[in-house]
Amino acid sequence: MKISKILSYFILAIGVIGGILLFLMNNNFDGLMDKYGVTETKDFVKEGGAMDVLKEATSLVNPLYTLTLIIFIGVIAVTLIAVFSSLAKNPGGLKNTVIGIIAFLIVVGVGFVVADGVEAPLNDGEVLSVSESKWVGAGLYTFYFLAAIAVGLMFFSGIKKLIK
Repeated sequence: MKISKILSYFILAIGVIGGILLFLMNNNFDGLMDKYGVTETKDFVKEGGAMDVLKEATSLVNPLYTLTLIIFIGVIAVTLIAVFSSLAKNPGGLKNTVIGIIAFLIVVGVGFVVADGVEAPLNDGEVLSVSESKWVGAGLYTFYFLAAIAVGLMFFSGIKKLIK
């Protein structure tokens, strides 16, 4: 049996498990809502100090989150395996990969230098530290820089095709 067929069955099984967990979670939420007289799921949090209600509602969602985490870790593992096996087959591509990683780190560094760090109160009463605020700003600036670079390269490519 080909690997693609095995992967198709595996993905189908994961989808079926996810669908079953979603169905069970929704049905149990309906029962929980009837039990506590809540009309919307967001009202579970507003149940004045009833932590048992929140814990019961959270326990219904945990299996779906666990499945999501397992899939996420699996996707990362498969991606890393594919990347490293490709690099092992083509060592010449290693140079281009390193250049790309260094360029990305330079963009992140520029974003970090440009970002401001300011303490900020959060909605839950906690305080966002200066360092955390600076990293959030660095992430935003990095996104903006990469988006601008992508748009600029698309524009440059279009102009280059028009000239030819």
